[in-house]
Formats: sequence, C-alpha cells, structure tokens
Amino acid sequence: MTARVLLLGGFDPSGGAGVTADATVVSMHGLQPLPVALALTAQNRHGFRACYAVPEEQWLAMFAAAIGEGPVHSIKTGLLGSARAIELLARHLRPFVGQVPIVVDPVLSATAGGYAAAAEVLAAYREHLLPLASLCVPNEPELHALAAGDVDALLALGCGAVLHKGGHGDGALAIDTLHTARERHSFERPRLATGPVHGTGCALASAIAAHLANGQPLPSACRDAGDWLANLLAELARAPSDGLPRSLPFASPCRQTSMR
Repeated sequence: MTARVLLLGGFDPSGGAGVTADATVVSMHGLQPLPVALALTAQNRHGFRACYAVPEEQWLAMFAAAIGEGPVHSIKTGLLGSARAIELLARHLRPFVGQVPIVVDPVLSATAGGYAAAAEVLAAYREHLLPLASLCVPNEPELHALAAGDVDALLALGCGAVLHKGGHGDGALAIDTLHTARERHSFERPRLATGPVHGTGCALASAIAAHLANGQPLPSACRDAGDWLANLLAELARAPSDGLPRSLPFASPCRQTSMR
C-alpha cells in the first residue's frame, strides 16, 4: 500500500506554497497526498494579499473524509490562519499522537510580505499544537516569535524534536540543526545565492513528512529532505532572477529521492 500523508494548511493559488505545494512534494516522493485546506489565500510571488478562513464544518468534513478513506502514515501542518483553527485542529490530532509522526511547520509570515501571524496565533501554537508535534521546523524568525529563539523552550512544551532551519542565517554554510531531548544533529550545506524563494519551508516539511511516512528515522529523514531541497535550490541558483521571490522548480525533470 502506498503511504498516505495528511496535509493541513492554506491553499496557495500560485502553487508555490501551502497544501498546493505540499501535495506536489509528497507526490514527487511517490506517496499519496491528502490535502485539507483550513485557509484560502490570495497570494503569489508578488505578495500575500488576503487570507480567508475555511468554515469549520467544511474543513472538518474534509478532514473526516481524508482519514476515513484509510490509514494515515504521517501528518504535516502549515498555515492554519487563526487561533481557533489551531485549537480545534489540535483536538482532532490528539488521537494520532504516538501513532503517526506529526510535523508542524509554524507558518507565521509570507516570503513576499503581507502576512504576519497575530499574537493569539502564537499563543495557540504554544498551548495546543506544539505539545502534539513529533517535529517542529521553525526558521530563525519563527523560533524567535514562538520561543524567543530558545529551542529548549519548544522542547519543554512537549515537542518531540525541533529542526532549527539555518536558511535565514549568513556565512558560507546553511546549517539546519535537529534537537531532541537527548541528542543533536547538524546538517551543513553550501549557502546558495538564490535570493528569496517562495515555499521552501512548506517543501522541506512535506519532504520530511514523506520520509517519515515511509518509516525512515527522524535524523535521516531531515537529512535526506534537506538534501533534496538543496538540489532544487541549486538549480534555481543557476537560473536568472527578476528580483522577485521565486518558486521552487517542481516541474523540472524527475528528481532522485532517497527513501532509505
């Protein structure tokens, strides 16, 4: 049976981020995506214009339909839109804790600008969703917003692990660091001159969820997903840029992925 990944987040009509990109990434890794939109966005690489909440009864019906079709092998969350949606989603994810990996990508802003999560959204993440996460994947601004830059504070909330992404840093290397209560793993890759890229966080978290759904251990899932994303970014770095945030080249010829 093909492993199934439940994808919960915002719908991006440009295809570069959100459950649109999540489903593409999961499919590229040979798994079945189960996308459920909790928010609808009007965005593209020129900017984030609006976010509209999907009515609760609608996304809950989609959620029930997705999980009612068969087993789920991993779960990934992205843009959730509101504190209420985060609280309600957490309530419905609790039965999965300890059964399947839950990857939380705390989307708090948009690469092209125009969106910033409200304080109540941050509080809802800390109170309701992060305690359920097998893995949280914050970038530097997200880690600062959620925990004043302190990875241990996220672990103390109940996160099983935190992958602190290094894409917002500087220096010759981009270093992602995986933290658990017992160990730390660092993944170093050359920093690429791509300029701003739309949807990298969504793509990385979805690729990790795909590897986890296939039973891969967390450290190697993070490593292989990061290597896969780095290959896409290297291709983008070789292409000319118009100065606007760019989307990942999902439509390029088939990429090799390692599902060890």
